[in-house]
Amino acid sequence: MKNLFTRIKDQISADLHGILDEKEHKNPISQLNYFIKQSENELSKVRGLLERHYSLRTKFQVEREGALQMVTKREEQLQVATEAGVEDLTKRANEDLAFYKEQADKFAALISKTEEEINFMHEQVDQIEKKLKELHTKKFDLMSRQNMAHATKKINETHHLLNSKMPSIDFNYFEKQIRDLELRVRSEFDLQTFDYKIEQLKKDLKSTFKQEA
Repeated sequence: MKNLFTRIKDQISADLHGILDEKEHKNPISQLNYFIKQSENELSKVRGLLERHYSLRTKFQVEREGALQMVTKREEQLQVATEAGVEDLTKRANEDLAFYKEQADKFAALISKTEEEINFMHEQVDQIEKKLKELHTKKFDLMSRQNMAHATKKINETHHLLNSKMPSIDFNYFEKQIRDLELRVRSEFDLQTFDYKIEQLKKDLKSTFKQEA
């Protein structure tokens, strides 16, 4: 049992260091996620073993209780057989009494041993859970660092693009284009305004002629 937990804990530590030592061209986050999933699956199996131990302890307690009941029963029967002087029943009662006492002692020892193992398993599960929490924390740290590295790369690429392209950009040309556009728009607006005023004058003159006629 101890070897099982030691192997799982050592595997988590060893594999983590191996993952973090991989070359940069591999994705450490994906590898770490895969390893965490594997470790959590192993931990789930360990929890299953722990639950199995609880079931065994309950079974041992039931068996011990049954043996103790038989001890009490055979003690009463032995007294009756002894007082009655029936040798074969007395012998049978003595044999059964010794057997059930031995059974009760064996199950008591099993219960004690199982409880110690349950406590040990709980301690080991707790340690493994803490290691997995450390892995999750490490993963978040790596995710942050990886994202910052990508952001820094893009920032540098953008700076390089701007620094390399800006000197070749003719801003005077663009400004001239904008000025020409502004002049055209203004001229069109003025023309439209002039035309509108003339049309209004025509209408006013026509209206005046009609009134005079």
